[in-house]
Amino acid sequence: MDLQLKGRRALVTGASRGIGRAIAQTLAAEGARVAICARGQEGVDQALIELRALGVEAYGEAVDLRDNTALSGFVTRVAAQFGGLDLVVSNVSTRPDAKQGQALWQQAFEADLLHHVLLTELTVPLLLKGDQPSLVFLASIAANMKQLLPEEVAYGAFKAGLVNYAGHLSERYGRKGLRVNAVSPSPIYFKGGAWDVWERENPKLFAAVKAMTPLGRFGTPEEVANAVAFLLSPAASYITGVNLRIDGGMLKTANF
Repeated sequence: MDLQLKGRRALVTGASRGIGRAIAQTLAAEGARVAICARGQEGVDQALIELRALGVEAYGEAVDLRDNTALSGFVTRVAAQFGGLDLVVSNVSTRPDAKQGQALWQQAFEADLLHHVLLTELTVPLLLKGDQPSLVFLASIAANMKQLLPEEVAYGAFKAGLVNYAGHLSERYGRKGLRVNAVSPSPIYFKGGAWDVWERENPKLFAAVKAMTPLGRFGTPEEVANAVAFLLSPAASYITGVNLRIDGGMLKTANF
């Protein structure tokens, strides 16, 4: 299927590794122009080399998205570089340093909800002027789970808020032509990621989580990226306000 993404102007946050990087590569492979950011310059530079090797225009910066001034400057420069925006993927999530109490909740709020809101407020005016614009948030099935590791309770709560926020935006901007969706992956495995660490440090937990899906395995960043690319594309032109679970059947509830 031709996703009709050639020449479209896309911004993907947290794209130096894992899911974000796979999304940027998938969009580039479809011919989209891609702007990326992440906190580390080295990762951004390497990702840009790979994106440009696919024959598309790629732009990137090292940006801490919790810094609204830095984020605003980045979005302004991307819009100037590309002449606007058509597609945005708000992907970043950062594991808090704090383990409990108000510090944990504050860090999780900034990492898993607030920066998504800030990015939205900066990019929606650009998207509303774009070509068949689409916005996708990376949430998590943690939003739907009652049993989480203690340090992930705040993460789950704010991801639930993000899904609600995506639904609100889809209603608010639908008649203006902007589609807004969320995707909620289960644990995704890639080298250097959190579950790669768990595999070494807590193999019993790793095996138990792996066995929770009917498919008997973890998902891959590419499997999430394929779904995101579809939701961004004109091929999904009648889909908005959706939270798509990409979990290999891990959640055992009916998905209404």
